[in-house]
Amino acid sequence: MRQDHLHIVSLNHRNAPISRVGSLHVPEERQEAFLNELKNTLGVQGLAYLTTCNRVEFILVDEAYFCMGRLQQLFQAFAPDDAELRSLMGTAMVLHGEDAARHLLRVSAGLESMVLGEREILTQIRSALERSRQWGLAGDQLRITERIAIETAKQVFTETDIARRSVSVNALGWKAFQEQSIPKEAPILLIGAGQTNGNIARFLAKQGYASVHILNRTAPKAEALAAPRNWTWGDLSGLEESLAKGPAAIFLCTGSDTAILDEAQAQALPAGQVFVLDLSVPSGVTEAFRKRPNCMVVGIAELKPLADENVAGRRAALGDCQRIINASLIELTNRLQQREVELALRELPTLLAAVRNTALGEVFADELAELDGETRSLVDRIVAYLEKKYVSVPMKLAREAVMEHLDKP
Repeated sequence: MRQDHLHIVSLNHRNAPISRVGSLHVPEERQEAFLNELKNTLGVQGLAYLTTCNRVEFILVDEAYFCMGRLQQLFQAFAPDDAELRSLMGTAMVLHGEDAARHLLRVSAGLESMVLGEREILTQIRSALERSRQWGLAGDQLRITERIAIETAKQVFTETDIARRSVSVNALGWKAFQEQSIPKEAPILLIGAGQTNGNIARFLAKQGYASVHILNRTAPKAEALAAPRNWTWGDLSGLEESLAKGPAAIFLCTGSDTAILDEAQAQALPAGQVFVLDLSVPSGVTEAFRKRPNCMVVGIAELKPLADENVAGRRAALGDCQRIINASLIELTNRLQQREVELALRELPTLLAAVRNTALGEVFADELAELDGETRSLVDRIVAYLEKKYVSVPMKLAREAVMEHLDKP
């Protein structure tokens, strides 16, 4: 059980088009049967499978080298045509031993993600490895490797700045809204019912905002977002009427080629403070609207520099992350070695029990039969104590020998 028994085949956003990554996706309800068959086909000792929107990782354990022939067998399980197979073989990243372990730790800590430092990948890896264990596809090496990966990612996320600064304009925009301390009972207007405003709606509902009105080019889409939350909705024809009600905050994200909020809409708003988050591309707010008194507009132009600064801050933390990963690779080696020793000595208790039974039941049976009950009980306690020590002491010495060997340069 060593690091060089670990092999990873990876297709991800860095080395392959997303469409090619998607061709290796297996729905979760089919994974158990598919992966069991794949494990048998490849003849590997352990197998786990991670699939996300931009990444597929085959995590394999086997004492034999994972050669190109086995790689071809792996991809043939997805029934590609000849051109697709050549493309997969040419673009896949195949890693072995320490390189594979390092890659898995970096992926778990979000260092290989499209958004540097994102945390969701750790949950996805943990789920993939848990499923592998539940389906009987993973043994001790993957179990130990999973534990190290989780511990490493948590240490990276808590001890470095890699995930502390938001790099999403959506998240930064929401933070800007929160900084306004707008009361929960204040009226809120959402213009647009796409994915971005869908996320905003989820945040608003979670924070307890109840007076929310949603407008969209087509009312049914606005209704689908508003009705489950007991909010109101309409189409864009009701924009000026909605503005006249004096929303304290406006969230704007549409696919319109022209601005939604212009000078006429500024005049429709009653006097007073209003916060506008504009995440439309192109901008949905004109300069004339921005000049309205007591109007604070935060758009992508304002958020992008901060997002870029945060990305730079995350990249500055990469050195700290790498030091943690290097230490984790050493710890992984140690734990695998310790487990190998434990497995080598696992028959020791059975062997000692057999010696004890032979000694008490055969070799010294006649002598023991002549002892009184109290003396016989004392002998049994002494033998039991010695048996326990003869199990624990060799294991302790073996572990210490392994650690001493690993500490040598």
